[in-house]
Amino acid sequence: MPRHGAALDELRDSHRAAGCSSMSVADGPTVFVLDDDRHRRESLGATLAQRCFHVRTFAAPAAFHRFYRADMAGCLIADVGAGPQSGVSLYQQLLSEGKRLPVIFTCAEPKVSVAVAAMRLGAIDFLPTPCDQDVLVGRLRTALELDAWWRRQEAKYADLAKRVGRLTARQRETLEYIRRGDTNKAIAARLGLTERAVEMRRASIMRKLQVRSVAELIDLTATHRVMEDMCSPRQRPWNGQ
Repeated sequence: MPRHGAALDELRDSHRAAGCSSMSVADGPTVFVLDDDRHRRESLGATLAQRCFHVRTFAAPAAFHRFYRADMAGCLIADVGAGPQSGVSLYQQLLSEGKRLPVIFTCAEPKVSVAVAAMRLGAIDFLPTPCDQDVLVGRLRTALELDAWWRRQEAKYADLAKRVGRLTARQRETLEYIRRGDTNKAIAARLGLTERAVEMRRASIMRKLQVRSVAELIDLTATHRVMEDMCSPRQRPWNGQ
């Protein structure tokens, strides 16, 4: 069995000994550890497993890149010099592919320029190795909470987008006038309709969007626009906001 598999078996054993559930991505948020130094990688993995984190370790950026999917909740701890492709380069690639994942970078000999580049990409933190375990655990909990929050926002946006997607082109046009605060009479004049036709179209829009009042309708459309900016361009660096 490859050394990586053996290391995972050891981590699972330590996880069970600590009274934690089995270590697998399917169990929930996972802490992905990327480091080409075997001792650091396995030591950190064992330490986190003992703290009841679900852990998966990787020796090379390419291996992690092949494995990771955007629907995998968790966060990444990446050494900035993990093999030929650095952890920072890997994160840039993930972002360009729309795979947003909170990341904590580590480095044995941190350089200011590298740290600045990492933070500009949206890293949670840039820590020296070895680092204080309590500090790292605190950062991990923050990263996992933020990842969970972001995924909830994406799910909420998907629901809103689905409802808005049910509208016809004419209903969308009418919705824009409603959002601007135009009266039924003004909308009717603009669209060449009767006021009754506008009222019926407004009622249909509200049914499709599952709202009960114009105020709720306007609030929903405003929320959709804000979340569209937040969620649609997934290739944007995640900044933890």
